[in-house]
Amino acid sequence: MDRDRREVLYLSHEDVLACGLAPAEITTAVRRIFLAKAQGSAHTGRKLSLPVDKAVSYSGKGGVDIDSGFAVMKWYGYVPGNAPCGLPDFNPTLILSTIESGLPLAIMDGHWLSAFRTASITCVAAGLLADPAATTIGFVACGMQASAHLDALKEQFGIRRITAFSRRMQSAERFAATARQHGVDADVAEDPRQAVEDHDIVISSIPLGSERTKFLDAHWIRPGGFASMVDLGYAWDRDSLRALGVVVTDELDPATRLPTEALNYDGEYTAELSELVAGRAMPATAAGSRKALIFGGTGLADTAAAIAIYRRAVERRIGRLLPM
Repeated sequence: MDRDRREVLYLSHEDVLACGLAPAEITTAVRRIFLAKAQGSAHTGRKLSLPVDKAVSYSGKGGVDIDSGFAVMKWYGYVPGNAPCGLPDFNPTLILSTIESGLPLAIMDGHWLSAFRTASITCVAAGLLADPAATTIGFVACGMQASAHLDALKEQFGIRRITAFSRRMQSAERFAATARQHGVDADVAEDPRQAVEDHDIVISSIPLGSERTKFLDAHWIRPGGFASMVDLGYAWDRDSLRALGVVVTDELDPATRLPTEALNYDGEYTAELSELVAGRAMPATAAGSRKALIFGGTGLADTAAAIAIYRRAVERRIGRLLPM
């Protein structure tokens, strides 16, 4: 590497989209970094949290991928009052650096990455825990995460039908219309139970700080079904989660075997997702049981996605070089 290099590649939101990465490519990258973690060549640390007040906060998370030679940090602000200004509540930016010298190589917008790295974590878990013949998905909340999950999961499974539930009927109708445009039958539910029962896969992604929480019952998940709780489990009644036979998360503290985020679950975890990727066997009782990924949001997934975007941008000469 040229240690005299003093340029950084800037990738805007449009640049990231121009890279043209398919959801399956991000899933492959995320699966690889989970395996690398299990083998000891990738790791992360605790999230940095800086509250401003009861509503506004800033956070940072990232990871190191020794095999690729990169370290990544995602810095994001959460400002729930942004909607009247036409801005998203969640605004992430990533810095990718080389391990060799510590110099930053890229700064990139993180909106697309954050949506699809999350969906890719679900896809990795679903590939191990969901019915391979799954054809139906129930969505509880119909925003950015639902859209990314639909795009990613319909690539991986033969999805033929979805059910959409949202606190705002207009959001559910809009999401269902988008699904139909992609050749998927879609129903809109007035009752959240209708979006859980009789579905092979369930995705819950209620926004951070939602007024209504803990309204889903895990007993509604069909035996053998799989739920990805992108909302850290806060859409679900905590006591009902005892109905789950297999519970995994994407990041456990190696010393305590407890999650690094405040998840809405106080039971034992069957495994960390990286352990399953590395081939850890499921309990004998797992086959017909209800299974769930309770999402924590590991910075390793951000790291994997950022590396994939950076490599594609360099390959296609996308972005703008800025002097350091």
